[in-house]
Amino acid sequence: MTIREARRSAIGLLESSALSKQVSPTSALDVDCLLCAVLHTNRSALLAHDEQSLSPSQYKAFCKAVEKRQTGLPVAYIVGHKEFFGFDFCVSPAVLIPKSDTELLVELALGEFEKRAVALKESAHGGKAQLYIADVCTGSGCVILSTLKTLEQKHSELCKNIRLVCHASDISEKALRVARKNADRLLNSSAIEKPRFFCADLLGFSPPAGSVSENRYDIIVSNPPYVPSKTAAELLEDGRSEPLLALDGGKDGLDIIRRLVPQAFTALKKGGVFLVETGEYNAGETRSLMTKSGFIDIVTYNDFGGLPRVTRGVKAK
Repeated sequence: MTIREARRSAIGLLESSALSKQVSPTSALDVDCLLCAVLHTNRSALLAHDEQSLSPSQYKAFCKAVEKRQTGLPVAYIVGHKEFFGFDFCVSPAVLIPKSDTELLVELALGEFEKRAVALKESAHGGKAQLYIADVCTGSGCVILSTLKTLEQKHSELCKNIRLVCHASDISEKALRVARKNADRLLNSSAIEKPRFFCADLLGFSPPAGSVSENRYDIIVSNPPYVPSKTAAELLEDGRSEPLLALDGGKDGLDIIRRLVPQAFTALKKGGVFLVETGEYNAGETRSLMTKSGFIDIVTYNDFGGLPRVTRGVKAK
């Protein structure tokens, strides 16, 4: 069977499935991604050489992948990876698939680093300044690792003068295994230190002695579960198999955020910044929780679709 024939047949199968289960609204793109993964090629080459024949083993692997997609399993879980912020991340059903909207959280974290970098360098008096960052509910590690990798690529000179000390936590050990794998892939030969990963509930972990002065961070980032329970259950009805633990924020979506906001305030240094993804569900309520905990200069940033996405608060000096 040629690539063209296999492609046409699979698109038809997914389109018929989509009519009843809404599992694949982008059938052609999904099929192309699965074929590219099986053939280890890119989409341009795939379409340019679609007259070529698939080997029996390639066709068998492709059919299995299409069958999985028909159940609603996302393409990213089938192929085992997903691009985020220009980097390739390993994913599994133990972690949420990185979403493009969350890239705003990385951009804001990078902006906070840039604001502090020069001041830290000047205050180091010839030594190496240190910047402490925590990533709570790290999942695949895509937020903290994208931040660190981008700093290495775009701010290499600043990074030579600043030691980045990063701690990342998640309540799921399975998720942490994925995050550690991604850290090994992205930062294995990096001059920047890999994050230390902790299996813990939010900030309920004890960093190694001496790694953080008085357990105070300069920047805390988090993409916690914030989807209301009813909505989270509805989202999973299509068979996408993303972990409910990483989505479900309780009845109003605020169960985790209510606990995290005061913890973040306590853990930050004076002048430290907390960046939390809240989505369109509860940005206003999150701002109120931040105000009650003592944060100032609170603002919510919209994502590329114009929806509330990330809320920022500062611990007063």
